[in-house]
Amino acid sequence: MGKSRPPVQITKPETFILESLSVEDEKVGRLDGKVLYDILRLQGKNPIYYYFRTQAELVKFSDIFRDSGYRYLHLSCHGNNNHLDFTFSQCDYQNFAKIFEKKLNNRRLFISGCSLGNKNFAEEVFSKSGGMYSVTAPTRVVYFDQTTSFWPAFYYMMHAWDSSNMKKQRLQYVLGHLTAVFEMPLAHYFKNTRLRGAVDEQVFSADEPGNIAMPGKSGALPGEPI
Repeated sequence: MGKSRPPVQITKPETFILESLSVEDEKVGRLDGKVLYDILRLQGKNPIYYYFRTQAELVKFSDIFRDSGYRYLHLSCHGNNNHLDFTFSQCDYQNFAKIFEKKLNNRRLFISGCSLGNKNFAEEVFSKSGGMYSVTAPTRVVYFDQTTSFWPAFYYMMHAWDSSNMKKQRLQYVLGHLTAVFEMPLAHYFKNTRLRGAVDEQVFSADEPGNIAMPGKSGALPGEPI
């Protein structure tokens, strides 16, 4: 008998990395997801990493992700305002949301992909995984040297504060500081209980880093679950 899938509410504070880039990226070793995997291991974490090339493979890996019970899904790929680009295929926002339907509940999605930090994408994903905590992604074109610096720093700053949770006020603090340091603007999306569960947007950039006052450990942003 196969291993049973853990209940959706039981998660591990670990990162599951999926990556799909261009053939040229593969040729020169420009794989920021693999870099992140190696650094997380050096930081004492237990990440899982898979490389895929087609949407059909992503469907299979979405099940492996859900079966893992990992809380954080980190996706490295190319993208734009309409779809996600994989090595040998594309995936529009609606299909991506359907692939991960209900698999992101009680989890966070972090994306290292150009221009995927937009409300249309976030709303599609939330429409299929309404219990998801958040989506965080760049709002414009990003570069390999940025992503390979930003994401290891982000996970380090989150885990160093609390290795078992990513609390909302800490997220705000870290995103605000790092987007300014690395000049990599991001958008963070969550369901706002004060707006009847509407998908809310918080944008962080070098020009407008947002409210980044140092939080207390017990703090949490209003409207978003811890």
